[in-house]
Amino acid sequence: MGRASTRRSAPRHGCTSSSASCWRSASRSNVSPMTTAFPHPVALRWRPFRLPLRARFEAAHGQTTFRDGVLIEARDAVGRTGIGEASPYPSLGGGTVDDVLGLLSRLRLGVFEDGTLTEGAGVGALRCAVDAAILDLAGRAAGKPVAALLSDAPATSVAANAVIGGGTPDEVVGYALDAVRAGYTVLKLKVGVAPLTEEVARIEAVRRACSDAAVRLDANGAWDEATARAAIEAFAPLRIEWLEQPVPPRDIEGLARLHAASPIRIGADESLTDPFLRERVLNERAASVVVLKPMMLGGIRVALDFARRAIDAGMTVVVTTTFDSSIGTAVALHLAAALGVAPATEVTHGLSTGEHLAADLTSKSLVPTRGRLGVSSAPGLDIEVDAAALDAVATAPWSDWERR
Repeated sequence: MGRASTRRSAPRHGCTSSSASCWRSASRSNVSPMTTAFPHPVALRWRPFRLPLRARFEAAHGQTTFRDGVLIEARDAVGRTGIGEASPYPSLGGGTVDDVLGLLSRLRLGVFEDGTLTEGAGVGALRCAVDAAILDLAGRAAGKPVAALLSDAPATSVAANAVIGGGTPDEVVGYALDAVRAGYTVLKLKVGVAPLTEEVARIEAVRRACSDAAVRLDANGAWDEATARAAIEAFAPLRIEWLEQPVPPRDIEGLARLHAASPIRIGADESLTDPFLRERVLNERAASVVVLKPMMLGGIRVALDFARRAIDAGMTVVVTTTFDSSIGTAVALHLAAALGVAPATEVTHGLSTGEHLAADLTSKSLVPTRGRLGVSSAPGLDIEVDAAALDAVATAPWSDWERR
C-alpha cells in the first residue's frame, strides 16, 4: 500500500522547463503485439490545472470555455519519470477533475496496473493518464518512441483535420477558410447546435467557399433517430465524408439502422466510451467509422486493442483528442502513428484541438503544421512539462503517492 500527501515541490526530472477519401486504416499486420517489458512505477504525483480556450467552442453537448485536467507523473525504481494527462469531459459523461482527484486520493497504483478499475466517473481519463505515463517510461527505458513500442512500422507523420464549432454561416465560413489557408484539407464541423435549416445553410456555405476540402460532421448524439434521418437526407447532396454520432450513445439499434440505410457513412464516437456499448458497435457492425478518444476510452492500450479488432472488421479507425494539453495530444498522436500506413491509404485524424487552447503545459504546443503532425523519433512521448507554464495554470499544489 502507499500513502498520499499534498505539498509544494519543485518538479522532478521529466517535469522541467489528407486525403479524406480513404476507407480503411492500417492492416493488423502493421500493429505489433506489445512485448516490451513495461516499467513498474513505484510512485505517482499529480497536479490539477485549468487551460482556457481562445474563444468559446460550441457543440451539441454545450459550450466549452476552458478544460480542467490533472497532470500525472510516474516514477520507476531507477528514477526515470513518465507523464500523462487526465482531462475528463463532464458534458460528454467522462466525469470531472474532482472525480479524478478523489480516485487518486483513495486508490493504489496496482489497481490501474492490473486493470481492476474499469468503470466510474473520471476512470477513463485517469486510466489514460496512468497508461500514458507507463508507456512514456517504457519508451524512455527502451530508447524508443511510444509509437514504435506499439507498431512494427509507425508513421513518421500524421494528417489532421481542423475542427470547427457552431456559429453563423459567415462565422463558420471564416473559420473554414482560415483552416484551408493553414493547410488543412479535411474540415470537421459540429452539428446539432441549431435548427436543421440553419445547419444546412451553414454547411452549404462552407461547401461553396471550400469546395476542395473534405467535410465531416459531428452531431455528438444530438438527435433522435427520426431527426437524424431528416438531417442525413438534407446533408446527402453536400458531399459529406461521414457523420459522427447522430443519435445518443446508448441507442446502438438506431445507430445501426441509420448506418444500414444512410447514403452518408456513419461513425460511432461517444458510444465507444462505454466498454459494453463499444463491443456492441463492433459486433453488430453499427457503424463504418469508429472515432477513438484515448482520453475517454482509458488510454492507448485499450484504444489500440479495439482499433485492431475494428480494422479487422473493415471499419475506418480515427483517433481524436478532446481539447487536451499537448500531453494528451502526444498520446493520441502516438496511437494514430501506430495505425499509420502509406499516404495512399492514410486516414486523417482529429488532432488539432490544441489550436483552440490559450495556454498549455509545455513551452511549445503540439499543434499541426500545414495540416500534419510529425511523430518524434525520440524516446517515450517526447513531451516535457514547462514548470513556469504549469505554475501559471495549476489550481492546486503537487500531491504524491509512494509504494511502501
